[in-house]
Amino acid sequence: MSEPGEQREQSSGRSIPVISETWFHDYIRSRAFLMRVVFAVSLVVIARFTNSGFLGWGLFASLAILLVPIQRARSFVFAFVPYATVWFVFTFLRSFADETTLAETINLKVFQFERWLFNGQIPTIMAQDRFYDPGNLQIHDYFFTAIHWSYFIVPHAVAIRLWYKHPERFRQYLAALTVLLGSGLLIYFLIPTNPPWMAPEPINSPAAAPVYRVMEAVARQIGGGLYEASYNVIGESNPIAAMPSIHTAVTVLLVFPAWYAGRRWFIAAVTYAVLMGITLIYTGEHYFVDVVMGAAVASYGWATAGFWLRALAPLLRSQIAVQAQGYPNPPNPKPAE
Repeated sequence: MSEPGEQREQSSGRSIPVISETWFHDYIRSRAFLMRVVFAVSLVVIARFTNSGFLGWGLFASLAILLVPIQRARSFVFAFVPYATVWFVFTFLRSFADETTLAETINLKVFQFERWLFNGQIPTIMAQDRFYDPGNLQIHDYFFTAIHWSYFIVPHAVAIRLWYKHPERFRQYLAALTVLLGSGLLIYFLIPTNPPWMAPEPINSPAAAPVYRVMEAVARQIGGGLYEASYNVIGESNPIAAMPSIHTAVTVLLVFPAWYAGRRWFIAAVTYAVLMGITLIYTGEHYFVDVVMGAAVASYGWATAGFWLRALAPLLRSQIAVQAQGYPNPPNPKPAE
């Protein structure tokens, strides 16, 4: 049974739902959508006032409640339990990367390399010196902060859409994300790095200008209680984890499936990734080299995932075909006499 405005098509021998052009209009006017909204909002409110540590997952679950058809709930669980597990393991292990000896001995090496690369300058300091006034926040400060915070929603929404519309692309996205996060985790342990807002210049002078954390100033301006409760859980498990920028890596990763979705989606994904890179440098969250390394890790993850999926696909298809025929091995036809 399909939801309002939903059609069916055959893909790889099985029927999957496809959203028609009128689906969204019909869906948001339905009673089912209203019930989902109430349930989703209730879930976020409960998470907020019982244990703020569950807020991030509450938001993700709310997205699922609003977007996932009832008849595909089981498929969603089987797809997104591994997805959530990858993120959970990454976040958990990342919290130990700042407790090693390297975290105390080489945590400023990237900062020093950035200075050398830009002839004694730091791009974050140059950008903030030109565009940021800590006593008078501008509209672009709010805009860049919104871009930064969108990272906690947009990639997950894209993952749900990929799973719903393009299951094969979702599998490659999940595999690439696993490689990406695993590579980033390894680099966190090998090159633990202070972000610019933890730079060693504590005084405001022409010779040693400070780096401001723009996001915190904006959060305080709009009311920082919710921000502090949630970001300390989902974003600060290890502050000495600037290299590589996982924010950049994940947003750049979105560009690759967007390539197959059409020109407009591809341009939107590239624009979003570029804006995220600019945001992270300007707001004091990452160095330029962190952003470049994040893009490299994303590219490596997508290429590696694609290679292994292409290599294993014939083996998996062959095994499925054998099991469907009920033979231990495909029968060999007798030569014609």
